[in-house]
Amino acid sequence: MIWANSYDANLKAQSKLAIQADVGQQIAGAVAEPYGAIFQTDADTIARQPQGGGWDAHACTLAYYSYHRSMNAQSHNTARDCLERATQRFPKSATSWALLSLTYLDEMRFRYKLGVSSTVQPLELAASAAERAAALAPNNARVLQALMLVSFFKDEIDKALQAGAAAYATNPNDTEVAGEYGLRLAMSGRWQSGCELVSSAVNKNAGPKGYYEVGMALCALMRNDIQAAELWSRMSDLQDNPMHRLVLLSILGAVGKTAEAKQEKVWLDVHAPEMMNNIRREVSLRLQRPEDQERFFSGLRALGLAIEPTRGK
Repeated sequence: MIWANSYDANLKAQSKLAIQADVGQQIAGAVAEPYGAIFQTDADTIARQPQGGGWDAHACTLAYYSYHRSMNAQSHNTARDCLERATQRFPKSATSWALLSLTYLDEMRFRYKLGVSSTVQPLELAASAAERAAALAPNNARVLQALMLVSFFKDEIDKALQAGAAAYATNPNDTEVAGEYGLRLAMSGRWQSGCELVSSAVNKNAGPKGYYEVGMALCALMRNDIQAAELWSRMSDLQDNPMHRLVLLSILGAVGKTAEAKQEKVWLDVHAPEMMNNIRREVSLRLQRPEDQERFFSGLRALGLAIEPTRGK
């Protein structure tokens, strides 16, 4: 027994077929999604196979999701090595190319958490792998997800949102696609529609621990609900995650909690000095609209932080 749940429904308000369809979707998401019960049960066991030389594409997929749950340098290297070998052995595996693209991209967007040196190469590698995946399976939801994220971080926002919309239309029950698409919508300025999708992903326990929670914190910050923003931020993955701590720092500045903010800043200055010297660049990579960036920066400025002048991304 790896999973069980109970569901309530109003037989007077809904037809039996509608109830069955709704429960069926919830079960599919809870059991078979990338972060569902089956993956959680099998991933850590099967993901160890690559260390023994078993470069099966499915094992590498599990290695990827095992890495995304732990989000550390060792599991990242294992997943990357596995997927690189899998794409060499199975060059027509679109999913392997898409996951390899996302793994490369993580070396840029999560580089402070993973401890990867700053370089432009990961984005180039991610773009190349995503293009290979798209040539093989242009309508695959995971491929479209990779294209969305690569395009977003290349500042090709319209292209990113088009790929995200296509991925979501392909499989609206894929919580990973819905959550990532919601984040891209929100950070592009479509806060209401984007935050609704992010909220749904949180409710379904999708994604790495604390990942979508920081998205909810930004959603609350942008609607000026500072109390909710702080609560969500503290639920995000703060351990060894400088970007998430930077979000909390901005929120603490906005709410006026200077003593707690000072502690966060000391941690950031010690563990992520490069990021603290490039705050504008890191924030503008994620928040696309100048007005959203300024709302974020206002909390930091309230703490006396100097934000570097506007410059190209």
